[in-house]
Amino acid sequence: MSVEISLELHQIEERALDQSFYRGLSLYESDAIFLPARRGNQLSAMCVGTSSAAYHVTASFDTSGIERTSCTCPYDWGGDCKHIIALLLTYLLQPELFRTGAALREELMSLDKEDLADIVEQMVTRYLGLEDIIESMINEAQKDC
Repeated sequence: MSVEISLELHQIEERALDQSFYRGLSLYESDAIFLPARRGNQLSAMCVGTSSAAYHVTASFDTSGIERTSCTCPYDWGGDCKHIIALLLTYLLQPELFRTGAALREELMSLDKEDLADIVEQMVTRYLGLEDIIESMINEAQKDC
């Protein structure tokens, strides 16, 4: 089920320490967010980091607002990190930048098994180590049956 994403500046400010908020604002102003997407009730993007790697950021919403956020950066000092703040500010101030689509699970459920298998095979070819992860998940799923 998709919910309306309603977001206000004070909600973003309340989720972060002052330093993280202002650093996130700086990231927003420098266009650090790229590949922004909205799928159902979830926002996701990549954010330029201070290291050479970009970070993957997400924010999920429910009827009461921001439900949860995540970032692949190592931040652990309370509240949302600057990358999440940049994502939220980008959506608040420039929602038209986000490509939109159905929730990923909905899109996957609409495919037949052969198309899903083709997608997984292509991913295994592209991403080293993914085959081992998939095999482990298959074994876990078979144990649960």
